[in-house]
Amino acid sequence: MHRLIWLFFDAPPSVASIESLHSEFPDAGAMYIARCDEHSEQAQMWTRNPTQKMPLARVAMDIERDDIEWQSVIRLAADMNAEAHWCRGPSPIPPALMIGETFPGTLQLCCFERAQGLSDRALEQIWFHEHAPVAVATQNTVGYRQNLVLRSSHDPLDGIVEELFPITAADSLTAFFADGDDEEKMLAHINVLTKSSERVLNLEKSSVIHMTERRLR
Repeated sequence: MHRLIWLFFDAPPSVASIESLHSEFPDAGAMYIARCDEHSEQAQMWTRNPTQKMPLARVAMDIERDDIEWQSVIRLAADMNAEAHWCRGPSPIPPALMIGETFPGTLQLCCFERAQGLSDRALEQIWFHEHAPVAVATQNTVGYRQNLVLRSSHDPLDGIVEELFPITAADSLTAFFADGDDEEKMLAHINVLTKSSERVLNLEKSSVIHMTERRLR
């Protein structure tokens, strides 16, 4: 499955912008919007901004075809003051949101550049097949989507990770990493996850923000 991801850095998209996406991509499947708001601020302890570039909102559209009219995407990105990223990748834990439903926890959005020296083939192999099981096993993740970036309208990224966490993990290390109050388990999970993550991404060029996720269609 391919996914078209729009990132907004100055302001969330307007209703008119979202409606324009509906009309421009009538064959798109599921569509989601995530915003930074009072609810997602409960998870602000997880924010990482080493690049000093943090999105305030994200729109994601699932698209079944393998290609897209990129010049139209660039035009729309300029009109909406957004960045567009054309991606593909698996969903090890597919989101279970129904149309019109808002996720009661938070969406963790991680935008990253790959670890130094990692080839395209190695990035896909390690991230999709070796790191994904580690990420699922060491975190209290209830939704997980990997987006390998194929094309970008602005500064290119290598990957965008979308993970859903229960609200209990918003401000609790043990709930986030161990699904409970087991500190020893939490520390072990953090160690394993960090080592695995460093094989995939450059931690100094990876931003993390939590948002409130809603499915539009």
